[in-house]
Amino acid sequence: MKLMLSSICFLLAGLLSFVPLHAQERLLKGRVQDGTSHLPITGVYVSCKENHANVITDSSGRFTLKITNQLCTLVIKSMGYETRQMTVTSSDNDLVIPLAADVQEMREVVVTGYTQQSRNKTTGAVSTIKAAAIDNNPVGSFDVMLQGRAPGLYVGTPTGQPGEAGRVTIRGLGSINGDTNPLYIVDGVPIAAASFAALNTDDFESINVLKDAASTAPYGSRAANGVVVITTRKGMALPDGKVRINYKTQMGFSAVNSSKWDMMNTSQRLQFEEILQDPNMPGWAYSANNPNKIVNGVSTPKTAADYAFGKHYLDSLKTINTDWRKYLLRKAFTQSHTLNLSGGNDRTLFYIAVSYLNQEGIALNSGLKRYSLRANIQNTSGRLKSSLSVGLSTASVRYIQDEGVAPQGGAAVGGGGITEKNPIASLYYALPYQSPTDSARPGNFGSNALDVYRNSLRKDNQIKAVVSLNEDFRLSSDLHLISTVGIDYQQSNFTNYLNPDSYYGAQEPNGNRGSYQRSLATRLGLIVNGGLRYNKKWGDHELEANLLAEMNRIKGEGFGFTGYGLNSLLLNTPAGVSQGTADNNFIPAISGQTTPDNLLLSQIAIARYSYSNKYTLSASLRRDGSSQVPALNRYKYFYAVGGSWNVLSESFAERLRTHFSYLRLRASYGLTGNAGGFASDYGYRELYAPANYAGQSAYELQTPGNPAYNWEMNRIADVAVEAGFFKNRLRTELDFYNRITDGLFVNRNLSLTTGFATISSNEGKIRNRGVELMIEGDIIKQKDWKVTAGLNLAYNQNLVLTLGNESKIFADEASMSLPGYTLGTFYAVRWQGVDPATGAPIYLTKDGKTTNTYNSGDAVPMAGKVYDPPYKGGFTLNVTYKQFEFSLLMSFIKGMYRLNYPNLYAHSGDANYRQYNQSADMLNIWQKPGDHAAYAGAQYPTFFTSRDIMSADYIKLRNLSIAYHVPLGANLSKYIHGLKVFAYGQNLFSFMKWRGFDPEDANDIAQYEYPMPRMITGGINISF
Repeated sequence: MKLMLSSICFLLAGLLSFVPLHAQERLLKGRVQDGTSHLPITGVYVSCKENHANVITDSSGRFTLKITNQLCTLVIKSMGYETRQMTVTSSDNDLVIPLAADVQEMREVVVTGYTQQSRNKTTGAVSTIKAAAIDNNPVGSFDVMLQGRAPGLYVGTPTGQPGEAGRVTIRGLGSINGDTNPLYIVDGVPIAAASFAALNTDDFESINVLKDAASTAPYGSRAANGVVVITTRKGMALPDGKVRINYKTQMGFSAVNSSKWDMMNTSQRLQFEEILQDPNMPGWAYSANNPNKIVNGVSTPKTAADYAFGKHYLDSLKTINTDWRKYLLRKAFTQSHTLNLSGGNDRTLFYIAVSYLNQEGIALNSGLKRYSLRANIQNTSGRLKSSLSVGLSTASVRYIQDEGVAPQGGAAVGGGGITEKNPIASLYYALPYQSPTDSARPGNFGSNALDVYRNSLRKDNQIKAVVSLNEDFRLSSDLHLISTVGIDYQQSNFTNYLNPDSYYGAQEPNGNRGSYQRSLATRLGLIVNGGLRYNKKWGDHELEANLLAEMNRIKGEGFGFTGYGLNSLLLNTPAGVSQGTADNNFIPAISGQTTPDNLLLSQIAIARYSYSNKYTLSASLRRDGSSQVPALNRYKYFYAVGGSWNVLSESFAERLRTHFSYLRLRASYGLTGNAGGFASDYGYRELYAPANYAGQSAYELQTPGNPAYNWEMNRIADVAVEAGFFKNRLRTELDFYNRITDGLFVNRNLSLTTGFATISSNEGKIRNRGVELMIEGDIIKQKDWKVTAGLNLAYNQNLVLTLGNESKIFADEASMSLPGYTLGTFYAVRWQGVDPATGAPIYLTKDGKTTNTYNSGDAVPMAGKVYDPPYKGGFTLNVTYKQFEFSLLMSFIKGMYRLNYPNLYAHSGDANYRQYNQSADMLNIWQKPGDHAAYAGAQYPTFFTSRDIMSADYIKLRNLSIAYHVPLGANLSKYIHGLKVFAYGQNLFSFMKWRGFDPEDANDIAQYEYPMPRMITGGINISF
C-alpha cells in the first residue's frame, strides 16, 4: 500500500511539473496601423486561432492578448482592410502590424446614422460626398454646394442671398401639400431644415445621402423624402503624439453672374416711347415727330419754342444712360478664417475648431457674418466609450427688402417681391434716363430703391447649437449598451426697420411715419435614444443587431410686434415707436406662436447578416407614435428589407473576374412615412380663436379638424448593380427605383354651408419612378500624375395617380396637379402669335381654335412642362500632378420650366406696364398692318400665356479650384507640416436659354429673386 501511494504521489508530482511547461500563459502586445498612412486603427479584431483568445484594439491601435501557446496564429480583421494572418513565436512581442486597405471590401465606410459598415456590406442606395469635395467652398448654407454631387439629388438655389438655404429634393416630389425636404442628421441629431446659415462646412467629414427604403426606413415617419447624414470631423492620435494645428484663410470677391440682361438703354427707351406715342412719356411728348402738346389735359399744337425746348430736353436726357446694376448691385467682399486643433492619445481624441465668415451680398445692405465653435471629444475608459460633439455658432444675416422668393411650389401674383421696394425689381423697372442722384418720388424706381437701401434695415440674428453625447458601454466583446442624447437649438431675433423720414416710410399705411418690427422665435429639438447593439463574428458569419427606444421632442415659441409712428430722433429702436390710439392709426401689430410643438415616440429594430463577404441581408422595423395624429391612427409600423450579393466571391465567377474588378447586386423594399405632410401640429383638431360677437367676447371656429387624419405613406422598391473594371480604375453604379406615396394630403372641397372652403384629407397618390447612373474612372493613375473623372445622371418620372374625389388641384395661377400628369404641371392659355393685319394677340381656345379674345377659361395643362426637373446630373474632374491639384464640377438639369414674370413685364407695351423699362427687343413691337412682329401692338393688354412659361434648363460650371502644395525645405519642415495655396471659383459660367439673371430654383414662378453671384476667392492652408 505504501508503495502504491508513493507511486501515485510521484506520478501527480510529475504531471504537475509537466503542465506549466506546455500551458504557460503570456501577454502578447502590439499595435495595428494603416499600411499607407501608418496611423493607428481603432476597433481591429485580433484573435489567436489556437486558443480562441480575442481582443479589440483601443483608440491608439494597441492591443494586449493573453495566449497560452508558444506558437500562435494571429488573425487580424478590420472593416475596410484586408484580413491578415501571421504566426508569432514565444520571442515575439511589441508587434507593429500594418494592414492594407481592401478596396473591394471597403471602398468607403457608409454612415447611415444608426449604423455604419463598409459599402460592400450595405444593402441600400447611399451616395457619399467626402469633405474634400466641398473643401474651400465659401457658402453660407452647406446644402447649396451639394448640387451635382450625387445622382438623384436636386438642389435649387432660390436666392443669392448669403446664408439662405437651397431647396432640396431626393428622387422627385412626393407630397402635394406636405414637406418635400429630406431629414437632416448631424452627428446623430436631427436638425431643422433650411436653418444652415450657422453651420460651418469646414467641420464636416462626410455627407451621406440616403435614398431607398433599406437606408431610410430606420428613420420611419420622417424618411419619406430621404435622409442626409452629416458626420463632423473627429480627432486623431498622431504617431509622434503631437497636436496638429491647422489654419486656413480665404478671401475674394463676388459679382453678379453671367446672365441674359437686355434691358433698354436711354436711346432705345426714347425710341420705344416714340413708338408708343404716349404723351405722358418724354420720348413722345418732346419728339419732333409729335405735333401736339398737352395743356391742362387738352391736346394743343406745338410752337417753335416748344420744338426747341423739346430738342434741348431730349438731348439732356440722352446724356444720361444709367446702368442701374452699377448702383443697386456691387462687387462684394468675402473672407473666412478657420483654426482647428486635432490630437490625442490612446484614451482621448479631440478636435477643436473656431471659424469666422464675413460674406457681403452683391446687393447693398445684404450679407452674412458668422462665428462658430466646434469641439468633438472621444474618450475610452475601460469598457465605456464616450463621444461628445458640440457645435455652437452665431450668425447675423442682412436681407434686402421684399425679395421675390416664392414659397416652394408656387407664389401669388403681385406678392413676394413684385414691388418697387425690392431693389432687384427696380433693376428691371428703373428707366435708363433717370439719374441715381434724383430724389425719390413716384416713378423714379432706381432712386426709390437707393432710398430703401439708405433708410431701412432687415436683419436676422441667429444662434444655433447642435450638441450630441453618444455613449457605448461594452458589456462583452459582442454586446454593447448604447445611447444618444442630443439637442438642436436655434434662436432667431429678427428686425425690420423703415425710417419715418424716407420716401417709403412716409407711405407706411399705419400712420405714414415708418415702422419698426422685432420678433423673437426659438426652436428646441431634443432626441434621446438608447438600447443594445450586438455584433458577432464567427467564421464566415457576421451578425449585427440593434434594439433601440427613441424620443424626439420639438418645442418652439415666438412673439413679436410692429410699431408705427416713429420718432425721427430715435431711429432704429423700439423707443421711437409712438403709442397707438384709435385716432392716430399707430396701433401696433402683435404676433405670437406656440409652435412647433410635437412629440414622436419610437421603437426601432435593425439587423444585418453577412456571410463570407458574399451575401448581406438587412431588415429594419420601426414603430412611430406621433402627437400630430389623432389617437385612432397615431401609431404606425415602418419597415424595410434588403439584400446584396458580391458575385465575384462565388466559385463559378472565375470567368467574370477577367472582366470585372468587383460586381455586386443589391435590392431593397420598404415603407416609410412623411410626418412633414401634416398641415400643422394640431391639424386634426377643431381649433378656435378669440372673436367678438354682438359686442361680447367669443370664440369662433378657425379650422374644421379631421378625426380621420392619417400618415402619408411611402413605398419604395430599389434594385441596383455596382461594378468595377480594369483593376477598379473604372467604377459604375446603376439604380432603378419605384416610389409610390399614398394617402397624400389633398385640400378636398367642402360645401360653403360648413363655413370652410376645403378640408385636408388623405386622398392623393403619386408615383416617382426613375433610374440613376454613376460612372467614375481613373483615366491616368501614376505616382505623380492622376486624372479622375466622374459623371452622375438621374431621370425621374413623376405621375399623379389619383386625387381622390378631386379632379384637379391648383397650386397657384400657373401650375396644377391632376391625375395622369406630373405634379406641378403648368396650365395656361396657349399663345399662337400676333395678327400681322391688326397687331392683336392670337390665342388658342380650349378646343384648339384661334381667337383674339383672351379667356382664362381656355387654359389647358401643358404636358411635359413642369418645374421639378426630370433630368439632372453632374460632371467632376480631379487632376493631381506632383504638387498641383485641379478640380471642377459642372451641374446640369433638363426639362424644368418656370413662369418668368420679370420677362413678362419687360415685354409689355400696354398701359399697365409701359412705365417700367422694357427689354431691347420690344423695339420689334407691332406698329402697322403687315408687320410680322413677335409682340402684339401696345394698344392690346398683356396676359399670362404659354409663351411666358420658359425653359429653365442650364449647364453650369459650378465650382473650379486650383491648388499648389508648397515644397518645404529641411528647415521649414521642422516647424510646418504642410502649406497649400489655392484659388477657387463658383458659378463661373452658365449656359441657358433663360432670359434674366438665373433660372435655378425649386418652384414654378420666377419673380425678382436675388441674383446668384459669381465668386472668386484665394487662400492658404497651413498646418503645424
